[in-house]
Amino acid sequence: MRLVWSNLAIAELRALRRTSVARWGDAVAEHYLEDVAAAAKQIGADPDRARPLKGALRIFRVRSHYLILQIDTLANRVTVARVLHVAMDIERHLP
Repeated sequence: MRLVWSNLAIAELRALRRTSVARWGDAVAEHYLEDVAAAAKQIGADPDRARPLKGALRIFRVRSHYLILQIDTLANRVTVARVLHVAMDIERHLP
C-alpha cells in the first residue's frame, strides 16, 4: 500500500523533533525519527501489523509514541493520521 502522512502528523513530527533535540540532542532525535519513519513504512507494507482501533483506524506503537493510521483498501493507501505520545488521551485526538 502507498504510505502518506497527514498535514497534522507532519506537524506533530516536527514538534517531536524540536522537543527531542532540546532534551536529548540532534543525534538522538534523528535516530528516534528514523525509527518512527521505519515503523510507518513497515505498516504501509503490512497494515495488519497495526492493531485495530476504530473503524478504518489502526494503532501502532513506536517507542513512546503511537502512530494512528487510516487504512483505505480501495485507494490502496495507508495514511499516518496522527503521531501521539503514549501519555495522551488517544480517543480525544482521533481524526
